[in-house]
Amino acid sequence: MTDSPHELPGRSADLQSALRADALVFPFKTELSLAPLIAFWTRAAADWNSARGRIARSVLDEIQKAPELAEPVLDVTAIERHRDLLDVLMSAAFPTSAWNEEYGAAMTPFQLHGFYATPSFRRLLMAEDGKLSGHINLDDRMIAIMRRAYAYAVVLRRLYGIALDVSYPLIFTVSDPDTGLDRHFRLLIDETFVDVVALGPVPDLSDALIRRLRANILDPELLRDALPPENVVFRGITIFRALEVTGQEVVSALKRDLIERDSIVSDVRFVRLQQRLRTLFRRPDLILVLAAIEGDRVLVLNHGAQHGHACIFADSAHHTAAEFAGSIYERAVTSGQPVIVEDLAALSPRTAVEERLVQSGTRSLLAAPLRYQDRTIGSLMLSSPQPGQLDTMHLPQLQEVVPLFSMAVQRSMEELNARIQTEIKERFTAIHPTVEWRFRKAVLDSMERGEGAGCGEGA
Repeated sequence: MTDSPHELPGRSADLQSALRADALVFPFKTELSLAPLIAFWTRAAADWNSARGRIARSVLDEIQKAPELAEPVLDVTAIERHRDLLDVLMSAAFPTSAWNEEYGAAMTPFQLHGFYATPSFRRLLMAEDGKLSGHINLDDRMIAIMRRAYAYAVVLRRLYGIALDVSYPLIFTVSDPDTGLDRHFRLLIDETFVDVVALGPVPDLSDALIRRLRANILDPELLRDALPPENVVFRGITIFRALEVTGQEVVSALKRDLIERDSIVSDVRFVRLQQRLRTLFRRPDLILVLAAIEGDRVLVLNHGAQHGHACIFADSAHHTAAEFAGSIYERAVTSGQPVIVEDLAALSPRTAVEERLVQSGTRSLLAAPLRYQDRTIGSLMLSSPQPGQLDTMHLPQLQEVVPLFSMAVQRSMEELNARIQTEIKERFTAIHPTVEWRFRKAVLDSMERGEGAGCGEGA
C-alpha cells in the first residue's frame, strides 16, 4: 500500500487479491451444502411438545417439496428459486428481528464467497459477485497461513476432540460508499453448520505429534504430513458476522500515530491525524486545527500549512492571545470545557475571529481545551463547512482523543522550550531569573522572523 492518510495501521492486504496471488493453495476440498442447516431443523422437529418443534416440522414439510436443497449446491441459482424457504432456514443463523441491522453472511466453507447476506453486509462488505471485499489486518502470506491453520484446527476439534487456539482478531476495513471514510469490522467466523467429513480412515495422532501440532499450528508442512488434506471434505455453510469496531480501531491508531515525535507538525502525519478524526466522527469534511499556548502567543498548527521542519514554532501560524478575546476559543480555554457551535452563521454577536471563519466557509465548530497536569496548554478545534455536523453527541468520542492530543502538544512544547533555552545560552551571558522572560521573548521573536537556529534545517 502507499504511504497516505488512508493507509491502514500495521500489516494489511486486500483480501481477494491476496487469495488469488498466494502460492499456498488451500488444500482442502469444500462443498456448499444446506444439509447441516437442515439437520438443525430436523433436531428441532424432534421436540413434539413445543411450538418450536411444530414450526420445525412445518419447515421440514416444505423441504420435502424441494429435495434439491439437501444436496450439495453446485449452482446457487438452484437454491435462489426457493428464496422464501431459504429465508426461513437461515433464520436459525440470522434472526428476523435483526435482519436489517446485523452484518452477517453465509458462505462456502473457507472460500470467502457468499451466497446469502443481510442487506448491511452485502452493501458494505461484499462485492457484486458475492466475495468478501476489503482489507484485512494480515499481510498476503499470513492470510493463507491463517486460513489453513484455522481449517486444520476445525479438523482436529471435530475428528479428534483436540482444541487448538488459533484465534486472532480479524479486522476488516472497507470504505463507506456514502462518506468515503474507512469503517472497521471485527469478523467472527461460525462453523456450526459445517460438517467435517473423513473420506477414509482417520490417521492416529501420537501424544508427541499432538504436542508438536500445538506448538507449530502455523507450519503448513507439519500439518499436511500429520493430516493429509485430501482425506477430508468441509461440507456446509460458514456463517460470517461482522461487529463494527471503527471507534476502537481509530483510537488505537491515533495512539500509535501520536507517539511519533513529529506527529502534529509533519504535514503528512497531521493530515493522517485529521483523516482518523474524520473516520471517528464520521464527518468526511472535518478540519482539524491544533493550537498551543506559549505565554501571550497562540501557536496554531493547521493541516493546510506546509510543514517544512519538525518544529512546532517555525511551522505554526503565530497569533497573540488578545486576538481571540471573547471568541469561542477563549471560552473553551477559560471554562475548561468543550464549546460547540452547530451553525456559526447563526451566532450573534460574532467576534472578528468568528467572522473570518464564517467568511472562509466554516459553519459547524467545536473547540476543546487541551490540558496537562491541571494546566491549559492549548486547544483542539474541529470544524465543518456544513451546519449541524458537530453537536453534543460527539462528546464521547472527543473525550477519548483529547488526552492523546494533549500529550502530543505538551511533548512538542517541551521540545520548543528546550530549544529556546539552548538559544538563550548561546546568544546571551548569564541572566537573572527575574528578567529571563525578556530574553525568552527576544528568542521567540527571532525564531518567528526565521533568525533562530533552533528550528532550522535538520531540526
